[in-house]
Order: sequence, then C-alpha cells, then structure tokens
Amino acid sequence: MPTVIDDTIEVAISGDGQPTSFVWQRFLYIVTGQPQAYFRRLPPWWHGDSSPTRIDQELWRVTAVRDSPREQHGEHLYDLCRAPGGWRLALSWE
Repeated sequence: MPTVIDDTIEVAISGDGQPTSFVWQRFLYIVTGQPQAYFRRLPPWWHGDSSPTRIDQELWRVTAVRDSPREQHGEHLYDLCRAPGGWRLALSWE
C-alpha cells in the first residue's frame, strides 16, 4: 500500500538521466535496482493550476536503501517525480 509523501528532494542522476540517489529528510538513499520511468497524465489544465504546456508528469519508480552506517535498512520502493523547478518524493511503497 503506498503512502503519499509529496516532499521536495535532491536527486543525483546518471549521464543518461536515471536517478542514482536522492536525499530525503537529511538522509541519503542509494538506488539499488534498475529505475523504471513512466508518465502520468495530468488533469486538464482548465481544471486547476496546471499549465497548458505540460500534459504529462515524469515519474521514476526506484528501489532504494537508506545509507546509514549505524543502522541496517532494507530496500524500499519509491516514486520520484521530476517536476518543473526540482524533484519531489511522490510515494513510498510499504
């Protein structure tokens, strides 16, 4: 079951544009699997605050582990959203 997060994050990307790591709430998360890109259709721009220049939203589903020397953390699934002006952590899958 996903948990909606919707927090601003910093994302490091590879040369081909795939996320390799991200920082969320001061913790570094390392992407361990193959990131999967997908696109979500935005609501019609006349129904909200959307701009008529964007009709899709780019998301990346990644498996990542928190990089912490003191604790062992398992892998979790996250959805990262590349939005105008930066990245957001959209969902955390439990």
